[in-house]
Amino acid sequence: MIFDATLSLQTLIGDMLAADPRIIAHVDPVNIRAGSIRPDNLPAIVLAPARVSFLGHASGGYVMAEVRMMLHLWAVEDGSTVAQAVAGAAMLALMDAPRPDGFAIDNWQRPELVWMRDPAPERTYTHGTIALRAVLRWRAE
Repeated sequence: MIFDATLSLQTLIGDMLAADPRIIAHVDPVNIRAGSIRPDNLPAIVLAPARVSFLGHASGGYVMAEVRMMLHLWAVEDGSTVAQAVAGAAMLALMDAPRPDGFAIDNWQRPELVWMRDPAPERTYTHGTIALRAVLRWRAE
């Protein structure tokens, strides 16, 4: 099934970030989660649902898909460097492809980071998005 490998990638990335001492120095691992809404507890990293483009079949009974995923980093904009420290650590952690089990990552694009203000002007949140792109291959069953 196409979503098995993409959800496995999301879990792998979340677990990798939650185990990184540079990240958990600022973000409670409980606040690194999958979702699509602004978190209540900050700082946080939210792994948004992936955009998946089915690429077709590969030899040996494999299936391939391009996966684009956004990680949303949220922190209180209080003049501290927490958001930048977490973003820097996440960018370093995601520089190279993670090592999956049960599927292959045939192509891994280096992460891209963009900063923005929270769209709600009454809030003083810093919001960064980290874009990821990968081509996954797994055996269709």
